[in-house]
Amino acid sequence: MRRYARELVVIVLVACSAAALYALAFYPGAMGFDSAYQWWQARGGQTSNVHSPALTWAWRASDALSDGPGALFLLQLALFFGGVALIALQLPLLRSVWRVAFVLGAGALPICWALFSALLSDTLLVGVLCCAVGLALPLRSGQGPGRFVAVLLLLLIAVLLRKNALPAVLPLLVYAFMRQFGWPLVRSVLAACLVATLMQAAAWVGESRVDRHGSVLPSLELWDLAAMSIDSGQIVLPASSHGPALTVEDLAQAFRPYACSTLFEQTRAGMMPAFVDDGDPRGAQVTQAWLAAIAAHPGAYLRHRWRLTAALFGAKATDWPQELVYFTGETAYRDNPPLPAADGALNRAWLAVMRQLAPTPAFAAWPYLIVSIGVLAVAWRRRREPFGGLALAVVASGWLYGLPLVVLAASAELRYLGWTCVAAYIACALACAAKMNVAPTRVAGDAKSD
Repeated sequence: MRRYARELVVIVLVACSAAALYALAFYPGAMGFDSAYQWWQARGGQTSNVHSPALTWAWRASDALSDGPGALFLLQLALFFGGVALIALQLPLLRSVWRVAFVLGAGALPICWALFSALLSDTLLVGVLCCAVGLALPLRSGQGPGRFVAVLLLLLIAVLLRKNALPAVLPLLVYAFMRQFGWPLVRSVLAACLVATLMQAAAWVGESRVDRHGSVLPSLELWDLAAMSIDSGQIVLPASSHGPALTVEDLAQAFRPYACSTLFEQTRAGMMPAFVDDGDPRGAQVTQAWLAAIAAHPGAYLRHRWRLTAALFGAKATDWPQELVYFTGETAYRDNPPLPAADGALNRAWLAVMRQLAPTPAFAAWPYLIVSIGVLAVAWRRRREPFGGLALAVVASGWLYGLPLVVLAASAELRYLGWTCVAAYIACALACAAKMNVAPTRVAGDAKSD
């Protein structure tokens, strides 16, 4: 028990120090357009279901403590490093230095520099899922329900934070049911699907309470249609979606292979809004044209989506916008009050390193995918043990979160793959622990009950 107490103190101090370093460098956290828009909604602007309303609620609670992103920025750091510390405390490593190295390694990942220098729903999701993994690891059959319920609550928060979080949550739910109740895989999958459905229903209830309902799916479909039009040399967008003077050349000058936004900003003939209200007939017309164009020009569609996939998982070109990798400063939106941006010596030095590394594989997702493939080879042989099973669940969570973006992403922003990359790092540590073939270190509550 004394050894565990010493380990606890060391890991907590290291995690707090790493979080403090991020806070010193980046507080109050950079704020891109999405965050600025959500802050505006939280301050009384018209709410919509473009983003999950959960973050808007969090903004409102945060504003009671600080103006702008400051309180939420510190919360996401606490969630991430708290979750990493929980995992580290249970790794069966021979020396505490390796547990410390795991915590410091998480903070040293370039993907975390990009994520945790700003306030993003993607970043909060990573922190919440890290805590869920840390709490799920010591679950075992016959244990009291407290920790299991905490895992479920964290996974529910994840679903509320991000519209596409459900695939990432499902494998972790399966693991939690298998460990808590000792159920076989099929029964655990069925239970996890039922609980995941209820979680998604809760998210839909939250979205039903916003002021404006609609969809951003037409923005993705129009981007795909523009790419197929340029490739085929003929306009395949529906007439209702653009001005009458639209040409292939006009689309080509406005089109960018890494994001759909310029299509709506730079098309000279004019383009319908990216967000379409419920009941607007243009939404259905765009979807019909999109499906018909894919059937008529499958090669053009696949080439476009492959370009996006390469941009999403690969390093970003030097002439592409910096925001595809990381954010700086505080984006202004409507009547949001101006906020001071981080501008200390540590911030400038750290950003200088990020600028140098931004176009390199250090800020690409594909190395993490390679690591996760290696994790599978190790963890599969230990899948019936706690570490091996959780390593598989975490890899599956990361992949199920990231791979649908090949079809669904309308931008190549690295933040979309934040959990995919961090999950690969965590799963690698879990797979190494599984290879050692030992049980998880018991946490303090378990030690007291023995």
